[in-house]
Amino acid sequence: MKPQRIRDPVHDLILFSGEAFEQLIWSLINTREFQRLRRVKQLGFSELVFPGATHTRFSHSVGVFHAARSLVALLKRLLGSSFDPERADIAVCAALLHDLGHGPFSHTFEGVLTSRGMTKRHEKWSAEIIRGDTEAHSILDAYDAGLPDKVADLLEQEQPSDIYASMVSSQFDADRLDYLRRDKLMTGTEQGGFDWAWLLNNLEVEKLTIGGDDDADPFEVDGFIIASKALQAAEGYLLGRFHLYTQVYLHKTTRSAERMFATLVNLVAAHIEQGQFAFTGLAKKHPLVIFIENGCDRLQDYLDLDDAVMTAALPALSCAEDPLVAELAGRIRRRDLFKCFDAGAKADLAGGDTRAAFRRLLNEAKRNGDFGPEMDVLEDSTAVSPYKLHEFESKSALEKILIRRPGGEGRPEDVARLSPVVEALEERKIFRVYTRNRAVSELVEGLWKRVA
Repeated sequence: MKPQRIRDPVHDLILFSGEAFEQLIWSLINTREFQRLRRVKQLGFSELVFPGATHTRFSHSVGVFHAARSLVALLKRLLGSSFDPERADIAVCAALLHDLGHGPFSHTFEGVLTSRGMTKRHEKWSAEIIRGDTEAHSILDAYDAGLPDKVADLLEQEQPSDIYASMVSSQFDADRLDYLRRDKLMTGTEQGGFDWAWLLNNLEVEKLTIGGDDDADPFEVDGFIIASKALQAAEGYLLGRFHLYTQVYLHKTTRSAERMFATLVNLVAAHIEQGQFAFTGLAKKHPLVIFIENGCDRLQDYLDLDDAVMTAALPALSCAEDPLVAELAGRIRRRDLFKCFDAGAKADLAGGDTRAAFRRLLNEAKRNGDFGPEMDVLEDSTAVSPYKLHEFESKSALEKILIRRPGGEGRPEDVARLSPVVEALEERKIFRVYTRNRAVSELVEGLWKRVA
């Protein structure tokens, strides 16, 4: 069969040979479920801040496949006769398909479902797509009858069980090796760079004892180790991720749009559940209406949703009889976003208990009805953890970044023990308040003045 190729802005040419497994990958890329990812943006509302950030989960997933295939080629050379081609193929398939379950605007929509009592995260949706009545399942099943379940099982693992699984989900996996480089490129930011080629050139394999003294049955597995000469590249990798989170993923403007969108969808869902379709502006056959009416749990309803569907709904939503729905939809459509009051940053400068004191006053003001509708003030509270240290023999050792000591003697150490830079990184807590208009902003600022 004639080889195929994809021109990618990060990895250049991604080639697919005529071999059976690579043709399996090419067939999976051309399934209905995978092509849907062309209509789900990788960074959601980030394009409102970074106009170039219009890349999709499709391009990212192809890049993750390429990164996983590169890791597998390296692993095959390092492991020699102990290399397991079946486990490697499962991992590469999982890497390619890991984002199949993302909904419209990804984590924002997932957060809406969680707030409405739905506990199924995108990993579960991905596994359900792979096991369900889908083109992706049919193609995997035709290649190997057990392959759909094996791929889905790997995606559902909370912790990697071996070195092949760690390529799909860990602190140093194919997902991060792609999205850190891709998101940096497409946003145009100078933050987030790291030496990909040097890191891969300095990967080694070491036997890791998983479990430690408190575990009844510790066991040994192969794990990736980074040579000591690539310590600074590992630092760059972790710093790059931390900087992208603080400068791009958690940008205040992006988060404002996300909070507004989440509020909008929750309002619409409440009206749909009560049969008040005129209050939403949506037709009864709209995919979002069908999804919510059917309990937010049917796979085909979920697959009918994507960024394009939700964006195209904004004009109708902006004509809703509910004035709050209409306002939110119209403002998102024209990028008239709620303004940010960064209480967390102000509290970090002021010190003391100002953060807690401000939150107390804010909650009191809400209970007392000092603001108008619930959407007058939208809160955003989250934290960015740059890296969590784990011992060499901990249950999570496969998730972490282990560095060989200079001279190669002794057991490898967690990067946080060998790097003062990584050790000094502290969790960053974010607490922001987004206000609907100037009058609400002044009320919030007045609360701050009482504690500052």
